[in-house]
Amino acid sequence: MAAGFFRKAALEKLSTPEKLDQLIKVTSPKGWIALATVVIALTTGIMWSFFGNIKTKLNVVGVLLGGEIHEVVSTSQGQLIQLNINIGDTIEKGQVVGLIEQPELFQQIEEVKASLKEREFELQRLLSFGSEDTKLQGELIVQQRNSIELQIKSDQKRLDFLRNQLETENDLYKKGLITRSQVVNTEQQIEGAKNSIEQLKANLVQTSSQKLNLGFDLQQKINLSKQRISETEIRLKHLEERYAKQTKITSSYSGEVVEVLSDIGVIVAQGTPLFKLKNQHQSKDDSKLRGVLYIPSQDGKKIKEGMQALVVPSTVQPQEFGFMKGKVTYVSDFPITQKGMMMTVKNDQLVRGLLQQGALFEVYVEFEKDKDAYSGFKWTSAQGPKILINEGTSCMGKITVKSEPPIALVIPAFKKFFDLY
Repeated sequence: MAAGFFRKAALEKLSTPEKLDQLIKVTSPKGWIALATVVIALTTGIMWSFFGNIKTKLNVVGVLLGGEIHEVVSTSQGQLIQLNINIGDTIEKGQVVGLIEQPELFQQIEEVKASLKEREFELQRLLSFGSEDTKLQGELIVQQRNSIELQIKSDQKRLDFLRNQLETENDLYKKGLITRSQVVNTEQQIEGAKNSIEQLKANLVQTSSQKLNLGFDLQQKINLSKQRISETEIRLKHLEERYAKQTKITSSYSGEVVEVLSDIGVIVAQGTPLFKLKNQHQSKDDSKLRGVLYIPSQDGKKIKEGMQALVVPSTVQPQEFGFMKGKVTYVSDFPITQKGMMMTVKNDQLVRGLLQQGALFEVYVEFEKDKDAYSGFKWTSAQGPKILINEGTSCMGKITVKSEPPIALVIPAFKKFFDLY
């Protein structure tokens, strides 16, 4: 019954458990293939971790500038009453293109003109009536001298009389015929006469001095009047030059008007942009198109001159045409101010948008040239788009700040995991 219950093969296996004459099958070929694949992958991964290259890039934004766009600004503050330009007009350097009203300065000029007329009239009066007035004054001085001389002669006669009288009174006093008081009174009169004569002589000398200075005083007045006229003319000239400078808007550049930034009737401040000009005499080959990029302050010091940069204008799809190749040529030492950005970008709206990211470092990128490309620059894919790259276009890009093997990234991760710092 037992023999019928178990299979014959099982009974034979139990009776002979070791089959030394048969090969043992360890694994199949599929397993060997999988093992080889794993070994190759691990080897490749290890090799790549030591000899591979991982690039760390920073995303940037900015604007493309060509150097041939110029802004004409207001040279003074006031109301813009005239602006003779339109988009497409050709402007020459030094051409007057508008006027700014300056009422206060105009009033100062009118006041100085009135003052100048008054002083010129005063000079004419001195020249016309000064000689006659001098003559009359000279005659008056002569009369005064004659009167003084007559008075001196009269006082001298009186003095001689008093001296004779004093001698007589002294004899009478010695004889006791008169009192001492009468003699003293005569002596006092003599002293008074002497003093009067001395005063008259001083007055005579004074009149002589007046006569000598009479013509000199007139000439002094004429010279003073001429000096005041000269000073007023100089002040008037300066005011008129200042008025012409502050009222007339002249272009400091030559070119074609591409954008009007202000309108008639607007109150403008000194330095307010009025319109933009494009240089018409600069060829494509001479173009100095560059990228001006702005980096947040926390990453600004990571960028160095000579680093690789990839930039794409906002008018180009990077998925289709890739990026323009270039390299960093300048990095600002400190975060740039809003005024500094305005001097470079010359677009207030774009500057405000960029500054929303916080303090920014300024970076310049020069692009690699390619004469065969339609745009004139090298691209990461083929020949790039068939469009011209214009200045003033906003852009974005990437700057490679670090290139290192993968193992260099793994080791710091292990240190951090095991708290080895």
